[in-house]
Amino acid sequence: MRTFSLFTTDSRYSVPTLTLVIVEDEEQAIERAEANLRESNYHRAVELRDDGRSVYRRSRAEERGLLN
Repeated sequence: MRTFSLFTTDSRYSVPTLTLVIVEDEEQAIERAEANLRESNYHRAVELRDDGRSVYRRSRAEERGLLN
């Protein structure tokens, strides 16, 4: 099992929320990050980190096709 840090940017708060995600691999961690982004309309972006290194980042704007 691996532990990833998931940072969620929420429009209601000035500081991202940290969630520790314990999963088998990076693919599962990314699935959890995507699910977290869709969990609430207040969630604006997610960033997944592994040992301090950013491995995935997604925003609502990207989901709507507003950004590349």
